[in-house]
This record gives sequence, structure tokens and C-alpha cells, in this order.
Amino acid sequence: MIEASDCLYTPCYCEENIYKFIEDYSDEFFELYAVFISNPHQRCVIWHQRLREEPAINPVCWDYHVIAIGKKNSQSLVFDFDTTLPFPCPLQEYVSKCFRPSDPEISQWWLQFAELNGHFFRPIIGLDFLSSFSSDRSHMIDDNGDWKSDPPKYDPIFKPDKGNNLMEFLDFNNSTLPGRWLHYEGFLSFFNINVNC
Repeated sequence: MIEASDCLYTPCYCEENIYKFIEDYSDEFFELYAVFISNPHQRCVIWHQRLREEPAINPVCWDYHVIAIGKKNSQSLVFDFDTTLPFPCPLQEYVSKCFRPSDPEISQWWLQFAELNGHFFRPIIGLDFLSSFSSDRSHMIDDNGDWKSDPPKYDPIFKPDKGNNLMEFLDFNNSTLPGRWLHYEGFLSFFNINVNC
């Protein structure tokens, strides 16, 4: 089984973490996807993230997040480097706890805010992601020219013929890059998952 400690990881660079994961482990799966998670407002509420204390109760509101989903032995497994859930985590468990939690201690405000903004998913076949994704990391540089968070030690995953296209992957109107945005129910259907919530 793949251990998180065996993988390249840099905080706040989820898209690159997943790119490197797919690059290193695509042969381990029958199917492997990069999955962008966001919404048109880029206010996406996700529980069980390491950034918070008591993460089962207190969520993180990301502008976007990226995970990998691998299919192996008839099971869909989530690889999220920022979750407090197991690595990997069965997809059914991941979606129910991260997007539709039931802990009675969770603030109703957070639940309503999450429902209002919604969760949308853009699954991309792993090899298509490797061939199309390109980023110069400029989104991580603030107005003073400083890094918002220290970058990975390896060179940027930048392809001159693709340009800097991270924001295009997050564009809900973009149809030129691989993958298409799915709402929560469409995402569950895409991976043939049944969650009663």
C-alpha cells in the first residue's frame, strides 16, 4: 500500500502534489484521476483537513482543492495529502465525512454555508492531467513579490506550449482542457458511489 510518507508533498501546492503522485504511481491502478474540488464562488468547505483543530467539526474553506482517486480491486480510493482521514481513504467514507458530515457539534452556520456554495468536482484522467497541466506558481506570489507559502524544491511544472493554465482548470466555462465540472450527485454517479445523505 502507498504511504503518504513515500510521496512528494508541499503544503498549499495540492495540484502539484497530485501531479507528482500520478507521475509516480499511475501504474498501480486500473484507473487514476486528478480531481479538482471547488465551486463558482471559490468558497469550498471541506471537513477533516489537517489545517484545523478538531477537523471533524471545524472545516477549511478552500478556494480549491485537488485530490487523486484511484480505482483498484473494484474499490475507489482517495489520496488527499491534507486530510486527517486515512491515506488512502475509501471514496464513500471520504465524501460522506468531508462534504456531508453528521457530527451534531458542527455549527449550523458552516453546514448552511457549505450547502449554499456547494461542492463541484472536475475529474481528469491521470495521464491527461500530466500532459495538460502547467503552472508557473505565480498564484502563490503576493503583491510584494513574496511567496505566500514556500514552493516545492523541484522546478515548476511549466510547459511553454501550455502556458500557465491552473486558473483555466478552475474556470467553470472552460471546455478546452480535460475534464468537466460535475455537481455533487453527478460526481457520485461518475464514480458509482451511493451515499445516503
